[in-house]
Amino acid sequence: MRDDHCRKIVQKQAYDVLSHKYGILIVIGVLIFITLTSFYFGETVVEWSNEKYAQVFNSYSDNIAGRSYRERLCSPLPIDVVYTWVNGTDPKLLNQLRTLKLNIEEELNITSDSKCVFTNCLATNMVILDPVLPKEMTLLKLSLVYKVFVQAEKMFTVSLDTDENANYTVIVFKEDTNMTEVLSQPILVHEINTTVRRGYITTDWTVHNSVMLKDTAIMAGFPPQYTAEQIQTKLPDKIAKGITKFTMHEDEGLAVIQISKKEDFEALVNIENFTLEGKKPTFSAANLVWDLRDFRKDSDISASRFEDNEELRYSLRSLERFAPWVRHVYIITNGQIPYWLNMESSRLTIVTHQEIFTNTTHLPTFSSPAIEANIHKIPGLSQKFIYMNDDVMFGKDVWPDDFYTYSDGYKVYLTWPVPNCNEGCPSSWIKDGYCDKACNNTECEWDGGDCHGSNVQAGAGHWSGGVGWYNDQKEHCNKGCADSWLADRYCDTTCNVKPCGFDVGDCGTSKYDQLIGYKLETSVTEYIVPKGEVIVYFNMTTLMTDKGSVESAEYEKSSVVKAIAVANKFKVITMVFNKGHNATKLHIHLKGHYANVTQKFQYNFTVMVDTTQENKTLEVLQTVDKVNKTANVTVEKEIELPVVYEVAEELIQVKPKPVDQKALPEHVNLTNIDLPEFIKIQYEALIKEKNEGDITEKGFRIEQMTLWLKYQEYLRYPPKNDTSFTKPVVRKLLSFVEVPILQMNQEDKVPVYRQNDYSYKMLEDMLKSGRQYTDEGHFPWEEKNVFGKFEKIRRKEALQKQYTDDIYTPRRRLLDTFGDSLRHVNKIYNREFGFTARKVPGHMPHFVDRSVMYELHEKFPEEWDITSSHKVRSSDDMQFAFSYFYYLMGVKRNVTAEEIFDEMDTDKSRSLSDREIRTLAASLYDLPLDLKTLSGLENILKNCSEYLPDDKKIERPPPTDVETYYDKDMPQATRTLFLNCDEMVELIQSKFKSRQKHKFVTLEDHEIAFKMIKSNISTVVGQLDDLRKNPKKFICLNDNIEHNKPDAQTVKAILQDYYESVLPIQSQFELPREYRNRFLHVDDLRQWKRLRDWLKFFTHIALVILVLFTIASYFGDKIEALQKKFRRQRPSSDEGKLMTV
Repeated sequence: MRDDHCRKIVQKQAYDVLSHKYGILIVIGVLIFITLTSFYFGETVVEWSNEKYAQVFNSYSDNIAGRSYRERLCSPLPIDVVYTWVNGTDPKLLNQLRTLKLNIEEELNITSDSKCVFTNCLATNMVILDPVLPKEMTLLKLSLVYKVFVQAEKMFTVSLDTDENANYTVIVFKEDTNMTEVLSQPILVHEINTTVRRGYITTDWTVHNSVMLKDTAIMAGFPPQYTAEQIQTKLPDKIAKGITKFTMHEDEGLAVIQISKKEDFEALVNIENFTLEGKKPTFSAANLVWDLRDFRKDSDISASRFEDNEELRYSLRSLERFAPWVRHVYIITNGQIPYWLNMESSRLTIVTHQEIFTNTTHLPTFSSPAIEANIHKIPGLSQKFIYMNDDVMFGKDVWPDDFYTYSDGYKVYLTWPVPNCNEGCPSSWIKDGYCDKACNNTECEWDGGDCHGSNVQAGAGHWSGGVGWYNDQKEHCNKGCADSWLADRYCDTTCNVKPCGFDVGDCGTSKYDQLIGYKLETSVTEYIVPKGEVIVYFNMTTLMTDKGSVESAEYEKSSVVKAIAVANKFKVITMVFNKGHNATKLHIHLKGHYANVTQKFQYNFTVMVDTTQENKTLEVLQTVDKVNKTANVTVEKEIELPVVYEVAEELIQVKPKPVDQKALPEHVNLTNIDLPEFIKIQYEALIKEKNEGDITEKGFRIEQMTLWLKYQEYLRYPPKNDTSFTKPVVRKLLSFVEVPILQMNQEDKVPVYRQNDYSYKMLEDMLKSGRQYTDEGHFPWEEKNVFGKFEKIRRKEALQKQYTDDIYTPRRRLLDTFGDSLRHVNKIYNREFGFTARKVPGHMPHFVDRSVMYELHEKFPEEWDITSSHKVRSSDDMQFAFSYFYYLMGVKRNVTAEEIFDEMDTDKSRSLSDREIRTLAASLYDLPLDLKTLSGLENILKNCSEYLPDDKKIERPPPTDVETYYDKDMPQATRTLFLNCDEMVELIQSKFKSRQKHKFVTLEDHEIAFKMIKSNISTVVGQLDDLRKNPKKFICLNDNIEHNKPDAQTVKAILQDYYESVLPIQSQFELPREYRNRFLHVDDLRQWKRLRDWLKFFTHIALVILVLFTIASYFGDKIEALQKKFRRQRPSSDEGKLMTV
């Protein structure tokens, strides 16, 4: 009855509303309100549901493309991308940079006289006077005025290359002079205060305001037991006789050599094949320096370093095209916003430094390592993410399994070796059993401990199941292949060639049929390598059978050895020798075992090597198989091909005339000149030093000038009957002309033309004189346009070589903060994970796990905090990629008893059977197993079951199956008994080594293209064309443009053209071309958003008030009628009382 009453009331009210003159409008408005509310609420629920369960139900399609890649992705994990970006043209940034630069300069001025931090820096007995003394001021006059100069020996003037007007006076004192007294003496010359500074010498060519001394050299890397006299007697006689002073600095491990004659000095610094106790010392020209401030930070804070070429725009395009499976993109900036960026994209988030830096006192920062130290703290970032610089992009399809797979773990792409910890101390010397003076310092961890205690020669280091050694030599077996790469457990593409013994076995033995091979036999103890051969291998299969193994290998250190490696996997010994060494006998001692490990063997043999001459014809040596006799093999030798050096097109010139010049003319490039053989060898060595970073551009120009003057001297006074200068060029030029061969020179086996041939003489005279050629005339080369064809071919070869040159070779030795930070991290990791040869990860996108980054910060909290606090890049930074990946590869975890039991319990019964106990014994002990070993392992469990209480040996719940043992007294080897048996746990911990915590695999850099973009237009065009022809998965176009040069804008236009040609389609992260962002800084944008939110709030309030007012207007009469009706129906309180009475 009550329900009917309520229904009637509702029905009556509905009729009243509908009968109202605005009733229909009211019903429509209510329906619209309900619909909008349901949509809004439903959207909120869906958004919450997607956010809550996207990783479970939508992981394959949760990406920037919005498509499912279920069939292609190897894991359902979402992967985000993090970029770092900065705009160097931002006025706010420029002001901050100027302030920082002033602070750094002020700091440098404060600490200018504290310590010499340059490489191999030594204090001298020289002082430098600034400004330069007048010409009339002699040393005698100066000593009469100031008595401290009485002890001076000589005075001279030096000029700086950077400023022709910057001249300084240098005064040299006797060794026993009190330099403190000299430096404290105030000097006034012609009423002008003169500053007196002490002089230092260093081997670092790049030091600001340094002057090369042409009579002083610094020697490093020699054995500590040698005295000056002993070293001097080891030097060539001609050089030793020219030495005027030889000073040892034992604490620094250096020697200073002064030499009078210029030619002797050049011979000393260019000396080759000079070794002491198997070590090759370095001789470097000394550079005089007196300003000890380190200006290398200037390059880290220059505005050009932050120049924006819109690389980020095109990197995002490559991301959308080649990696559309990425979920979200985060861009870390100092608050800047690219003008073209679409801030409304739901797949894009701008992150400021303030959001990720826990310690905001570290801000502002201009250091990329400081930012990289905090990128894993981005809120909402995926567990695994990809970190990219804005100059890195994709060039081909990329998938997550290019970075990580469940089977192999992380994929680490390695490139070039870490720079040496100290000059004269290659990584191969550290922890090699010898105390090397150049390595005996804190930077090299005191030679890895070799200088603590007695010096012991190292046996061998293990690689791929074998042993390997190598000597550090200046001449590499192949361009781009450092000696330290040989036998280092990595297959390096540049070393996988015949001259390098195919990376001395690192790349397998599939190509060993091209090498000389011997079979090691117990009946043969002496082997002779054919003269001139530098690569040989020995097959050990006959010696120890297929299942045998070499346990240790030793040989007497010798400078002829470049690398020796013993590979148990392939049963071979590979040897690579250095060229130019006389007959040397190597004694090698092997120890190992046969298939039965209890059967040991020892084998000693000798190898005779002579690499002084290369045979260019086919030689067949007969094999001799006699007891204790020499064994030889058939050898086929190849004729060595000429090397083509890269020459920029605009630098190819006709050979100049001999002129009297004190400097190398700017238009001359020695590469294009057919130099005499002795100068050519020196120039090729100089080119190699420059490419390998052993010499700076300044030093290269100086040495090139020296060679140029030598060449001019040669042209004036050529040796008699010397035709070597013009023969090679004449032969190559006349190969274009049909001139008959008239005779053969038996000495060099190449065609030679009669010297009385008029055409030949004219051509030779023209080449020697260097006069300009012409194609108008009656000579054969003029009629055939020989010079034009020849120059065209040279230009083509030079450009091809230039475009495809190995991009990592010039960066092997870095003299900047990046190289210093690599050495810094390498030093830390040597202490933590042991000494090993490490390489630098490629400059590419890096796959990072946030949990690993947190582990890394917990492991080295102080180091990472220091890195985060730096305003600019510093030498003690934790270099991000190197630190991360070598932590992955270095950190290990201890094996637990629980883990071993679970591995042995193959049937998952929680109890070990006889078979499973035997598997455990096989893992614990050496094979073959015997009954005593098995019984001993079982007795451990028996003993534990006797003294342990039931709650520590009986499994709860009971095992699914009761095991039956051969030994009736054997208890149930339950999991509880196993884990509570202390003796068993100790056995497990002692026998099982720690395991790799993270899985990884190392790969080569063949899918990485790193191009250093400079200001040379033709070079840049060639580099970009090479990318068009050979696209790689990972591309980095590193901006090294000198933006103040006139060609800089042209180079940037060429870059822009390349980007638009390969990535022309705009991404979802860009605004249309006709639009640009109103705000270019996050603070301005956020301020505008706050104002917008307030406006929206007040607008909503106004709308609500308006709706309420409208409702009140529509229903005013009804509300008033209801109020009257309510008042009529409700009795007053007095009336109520009366009615009660």
